[in-house]
Amino acid sequence: MEASTISLILDGLLNSLTLYNILMMLIGLALGVFFGALPGLSATTGMALLLPITFGLPLEGSLLMLGAVYAGALYGGNISAILLGIPGTAAALPTTFDGFPMTRQGRSKEALLYGLYASAFGGLVSAFILLFLTPVIGKFALKFGAPEILALALWGLSTVSGVTGKNVLKGLIVAVIGLIVSSIGTSPVGGYNRFVFGVPHLLAGLGLVPLVLGTMALPRVFEVFDQMKKQDEYFLKSNVRKWFLKPVELIQYWVTFVKSAIIGAIIGIAPAAGPSIASIMSYNESKRSSKNPESYGKGNPEGVVASETANSASVGGDLVLTLSVGVPGSAACAVMLGALIMKGIQPGPLLLKNSPVSAYTFFMGFIIVNLLIFLVGHLYVQMGSYILKTPLGVLGPAIFVICSIGAYTDTNDLFGVQVMIIAGVIAYLLIKLDFPIAPFLLAIILGPLIEANFWTAYYMTGGDLWSFFKRPVFDAILILSVLTFALPVLLQKRKRASG
Repeated sequence: MEASTISLILDGLLNSLTLYNILMMLIGLALGVFFGALPGLSATTGMALLLPITFGLPLEGSLLMLGAVYAGALYGGNISAILLGIPGTAAALPTTFDGFPMTRQGRSKEALLYGLYASAFGGLVSAFILLFLTPVIGKFALKFGAPEILALALWGLSTVSGVTGKNVLKGLIVAVIGLIVSSIGTSPVGGYNRFVFGVPHLLAGLGLVPLVLGTMALPRVFEVFDQMKKQDEYFLKSNVRKWFLKPVELIQYWVTFVKSAIIGAIIGIAPAAGPSIASIMSYNESKRSSKNPESYGKGNPEGVVASETANSASVGGDLVLTLSVGVPGSAACAVMLGALIMKGIQPGPLLLKNSPVSAYTFFMGFIIVNLLIFLVGHLYVQMGSYILKTPLGVLGPAIFVICSIGAYTDTNDLFGVQVMIIAGVIAYLLIKLDFPIAPFLLAIILGPLIEANFWTAYYMTGGDLWSFFKRPVFDAILILSVLTFALPVLLQKRKRASG
């Protein structure tokens, strides 16, 4: 490492440790956790709301606050995912698979602690990637074109076979329904209307937020009311005072921590892939390589670790693209890009040359942000138990009201609420018929990404689909997609044959 780089790192560290910048990080972190934990809101929402405020703030403080909102929201998404089974952000969807069953078993603090430690670890990995690999990764990321993003999205969708449960056919049916639903609205190519039926609201599609809230939140509300009628406990009561995880509890999952951080970091570097694909693929890989895959979906802490480590680790790759190439890796990074341009800073290859002190202040500050998440997050873990003590007669309606606000915010009218309610009723009936809901959510998240990048790649190559296969990165990811889909199916058949 050159002496000038070491000097810049030290200068960045000293700048980020000023009282003002630490205060900006704490404010951003608190707001980020709030936006991430509330279903329907997100890091993008929080950053967009703060953007006008940052216009009058110093450059370094405003960037650190926006970065803290981003990191805090990804951590906050696991709070509602674990406590209520409702992902606060799309990236926290796989966290619900094992986090919520742990809460139902009276292990909410344990689940929240695993989520906290995984988020902090993944965030630190992403911060160091941002610090040391920004000049290098920018060049590597340019090799990812539309065909490679298409392959990544297909790889993410191929994990559907790992989350279908015992009946793969039912899972595939639900996934196909999800792909059809994701295509509702105006076609990205040609502007054709699909499945609109003369309803103007459908031109923009059904919206990811109302669909996620409907399929994940409303079934929880119905379950609460069912438990009230049966006079059964929805959550097992637990008075365990657990403030920290023991080293032995962490060491047993060290492979998952490391592997998930690598997966998240690599996927984060790919343009437009983002934390959602990272968490989905990391969860599936953790389940695939586990010695006890049957325990996944029933309250296995390793599932929480895999999901949360990967989605936080992907942030560094997102930010690398934004800063070193000038290409936002996600909607949240697009807001960050806007903040930089608004301050007169042009992201791209010349960023480190033209504004080195500001860049390294942000790099070092982002490390501090993730350390603050680890410290402050323990308070949120202890606060979580109070949510579970809420009487079911209050908890059910409260979840419904919060989700209705989130759905309304997404569309700015009651159409989003209507979509949420209809999706919730259908999802509840499908659950009763033993259909898995996770494949539907994977499809509506990845469907638009698959379609948009397919058509972009198609026109980019002049309609020559065979040219996709002449790209080594595309081929490698596609092979991984096929293996990811086929292995769980083959293992199930083998178990049935041996049984």
